[in-house]
Amino acid sequence: MIEVAAIVIRNADGHVLTVRKKSSTKYQLPGGKPEKGEALIDAALREVAEEVGLTLDAGSLTELGTFDAPAANEPGEVVVGTIFTCTHTVTNDEPHAAAEIGDTAWVDPANPDRELAHLLRDRVFPALA
Repeated sequence: MIEVAAIVIRNADGHVLTVRKKSSTKYQLPGGKPEKGEALIDAALREVAEEVGLTLDAGSLTELGTFDAPAANEPGEVVVGTIFTCTHTVTNDEPHAAAEIGDTAWVDPANPDRELAHLLRDRVFPALA
């Protein structure tokens, strides 16, 4: 089991910010694994800052839920993600790919136009609907 924390960040059109690791073909939410002793909300905030350069406030986050799905990048593993939504609307040009991120994309949850990680496609987008 791989524990992660991630954040749903939207633009003015309601599209969700996704990231693709350089080593992957699948897009997922910005976020990642907590460090030892790190709270999940703090891990999500740290990872978003590292991956896409956005500094978000913990007060702008609401927990959507905890979901599990097959891991996108570790065959045979299950990822358990605690997902937060952000009330702050982000402009399209604010985030940028950094660290291990190869690309960012805004995705319409009702009509995804690219390959998504199982957790996002099968659990998070339906929970947002």
